[in-house]
Amino acid sequence: MINTPLTINRLEAVLRSHSVVDDGGVGGSTRAAVTVLFNMHNDEPCVLMIKRASTLNHHSGEWAFPGGMIEQDDESAMHAALRETKEELGVDARDIDVWCGMAPVDTSTGFEVWPFTGRVVDQVELTPFAAEVAEVVNVPVRVFADEAYRRSISVMRNGGVRSMIAYAYEGRIIWGASARIISNAIDVVNGAARQSWTEDRN
Repeated sequence: MINTPLTINRLEAVLRSHSVVDDGGVGGSTRAAVTVLFNMHNDEPCVLMIKRASTLNHHSGEWAFPGGMIEQDDESAMHAALRETKEELGVDARDIDVWCGMAPVDTSTGFEVWPFTGRVVDQVELTPFAAEVAEVVNVPVRVFADEAYRRSISVMRNGGVRSMIAYAYEGRIIWGASARIISNAIDVVNGAARQSWTEDRN
């Protein structure tokens, strides 16, 4: 079994070398972009997540990453993700070091979400936009790497039942596209560790 610690430096090294080309991201009714922002909090690597306001039309009350729709005026999907993060949390792009773009994830409601990983300044001052953000939390990265926090939930969609991964953290359930996005990022880092281990043995 490979047990490589998911330090902030390792997360950065692997994800910075992982690249999915940003397609330029002109706006569209079903395209969105988010930032997956890592930072150090309470002496451990965490990822910043928001609880979407209950009054929003889509995915209200769910735990998500800062972001939103890609608009026609956005230069790229990454530009949209950074713009939306500024609008929702008051975090300026200058306080974010973008590491890489990840492959898009489709939501059950028909959105194509482009994630961008990076590091936000530790202890950054947040000013959540109350109309869109109900709560902000730093979730330890270990939550997404330890099977003890992993769950399987069933959701009714389009007349059928779908099973999907979820994560439980201090009474919160992180599921759907957000769970898949962070799971994909952790898989990339763990995959690099497995590859390095295999190469060392050969």
